[in-house]
Amino acid sequence: MFKSKKIRNLFFLLAAFIAIDILSYLALVFPNLNQVIFIVLVLLCLGLSIYRLELGLLMVLAELFIGSMGHMFVFSLGTYNLPIRIALWAVVMAVFVFRFVWQLIKEKKEGQYLKKIKNFSLLKYFIFLAIFIGIGLINAFLRKHSLDLIFNDFNSYLYWLLLFPAIVVYSRGESETEDKKTFNNLKLVFLAAAIFLSLKTLFLIYVFTHSLSFSPEVYTWLRKTLVGEMTPTLSGWPRVFIQGQIFSGVALFLVFGQSLKTKKEAYGQQIALMVLAALFISSILISFSRSFWLGLAVAVVFSFIVVWRFFSLKKAIISMLWLLMSVLMAFFIIYFVSIIPYPSKGEFNADFIERVSGNKDEPALASRWSLLPVLLKEIKKEPFLGQGYGATVTYFSQDPRILQNNPTGEYTTYAFEWGYLDLWLKIGLFGLLVYLVLIFSLIKRALILGSQKNNFILLGLSTALVFLALTNFFTPYLNHPLGIGILIIGACLIQENRVY
Repeated sequence: MFKSKKIRNLFFLLAAFIAIDILSYLALVFPNLNQVIFIVLVLLCLGLSIYRLELGLLMVLAELFIGSMGHMFVFSLGTYNLPIRIALWAVVMAVFVFRFVWQLIKEKKEGQYLKKIKNFSLLKYFIFLAIFIGIGLINAFLRKHSLDLIFNDFNSYLYWLLLFPAIVVYSRGESETEDKKTFNNLKLVFLAAAIFLSLKTLFLIYVFTHSLSFSPEVYTWLRKTLVGEMTPTLSGWPRVFIQGQIFSGVALFLVFGQSLKTKKEAYGQQIALMVLAALFISSILISFSRSFWLGLAVAVVFSFIVVWRFFSLKKAIISMLWLLMSVLMAFFIIYFVSIIPYPSKGEFNADFIERVSGNKDEPALASRWSLLPVLLKEIKKEPFLGQGYGATVTYFSQDPRILQNNPTGEYTTYAFEWGYLDLWLKIGLFGLLVYLVLIFSLIKRALILGSQKNNFILLGLSTALVFLALTNFFTPYLNHPLGIGILIIGACLIQENRVY
């Protein structure tokens, strides 16, 4: 994991991600630059995909890992701004479809792509899910929902189509060496992205706690590109929430799994893993996201049970102490960044306790609870097949941004903080159950294969999926490319014939 060549590649990727962020910031200042960079990235993705589909897919995934909502760069098409995420996705899908059709014409049923897809062991779950996603779309048109709302609500689900090129790339290759190389490339890109996100979060905390001269411009960039958001807490401490911080949680548990594998004598490697874990935890703490914290807490309990079940109580306790040390180190990192070179305003610990206690009078939390009974009432109208994409609910919100536009607080929306209830409303109870069965199957398979093969990456991945599933209760990820991407990669890696 820490060989010199890998470290060089890791630093190269980190430098590339930093450069992309800087270019995204500059593109906001110089709109023409935005268009140029957009075209260059799309052409680069096309060239890589044609040369080797894996490289194009890695570029799409890299954007997913660091791009949050996918709007770091946009291309103006009249009144519509095409996000870079959709463009890169479309390029990879186009190359995949062309090659797939070409193989069907030339080799018919013997085509390599078709064979890999047919042999994908989890395909049946995704077919069932696709059926209910299709029903949700048909439902939307039958109910004559707004076309704009249908598109905005449904377009994220198109990301599921990326499953097919992912199956082709990450299914068993011609040789064990090729398999390991493919997996290591993915692992390196993901690790670099997770480290980058955590360092970026710490950088933003430094910017906003020290009131640097360019902090207003950085705030504008965060908001306009939908990369993240910064809101002051009660004491003045900035809350930096980046949607992509979900990958910090996933990376944490993958690193945790790796720590179980590392021998006690390898102190240097254990310390390096602990520093990485602390870095990822610091990102989750700074987010001030109760959804992340809940997911993290439950996933830690789950990991304790897993280690106890498959190893021993002693190893489980030691692993929890390892995590505790990582948490303490994370707090130290946050304080160190915020007080250098001089103390900052606001108190992180006071706001941390306030968030954990969950003050129901807080506008965001109060709005979420105001939405719940109205959303449940709407679900009851069509509980089994749902109301389709673009279905809206009207409720009274206490969100200051909504109150600014409408003093009464009345708000109509198709997007809801209650992740599983959002799925229930759109694709019905049957569709929701298929989704849950898919997630449960992935977790179960990861545990079984991880224990059978003594594969600690799979054991860590099972815990990461628990983290995702719990986070989705209060912050929707499973109806968004961020969560969908995790499930796609997880499904491709949790295979009996995979070589790591």
